[in-house]
Amino acid sequence: MNDIPLNPLVAIQGMLAPALGISAVGLLLLGLNNRYSILVNRIRLLNEERRKYLRHLQQHDHLEYADNIRFMSISNQSGELLIRSRLVRNAILSMQSAIALFVLTSVMIGVNLLVSADMMKVVPLAIFVCGMLSVLVGILFAGREVHRSYRIVLLEVKADD
Repeated sequence: MNDIPLNPLVAIQGMLAPALGISAVGLLLLGLNNRYSILVNRIRLLNEERRKYLRHLQQHDHLEYADNIRFMSISNQSGELLIRSRLVRNAILSMQSAIALFVLTSVMIGVNLLVSADMMKVVPLAIFVCGMLSVLVGILFAGREVHRSYRIVLLEVKADD
């Protein structure tokens, strides 16, 4: 045990400090999960539309010009949407890792209150920094996804020209 008397209020405050990170990342995760759900739904809709054109091709051996343009646009968009969904998935996994690291930080702060080893004093800070780096990685993935989203808009507009 530490030689310093344990103040329960200080201990609880210290252990709850990483909860601010958990709350902030939770809000980011809510938006990312919504975006991921929309992307997955869009991919499913495009795949269904693509299957409709494939069935038409099997029956008639050709597509009208406009249908052919749409079919090619669907193929291009599907590839881009898969890349975007992978980026959002990576952002979500990074953010979930950050939450786990923030929870582990709180646990290690509690352990530090009970263990007197000097080496253990640095562990919560190191874990917290890893959690913040994980948030940064998640933000970078989300930023790349937003950047790529413009490409799909361009594909859609160019297909109609």
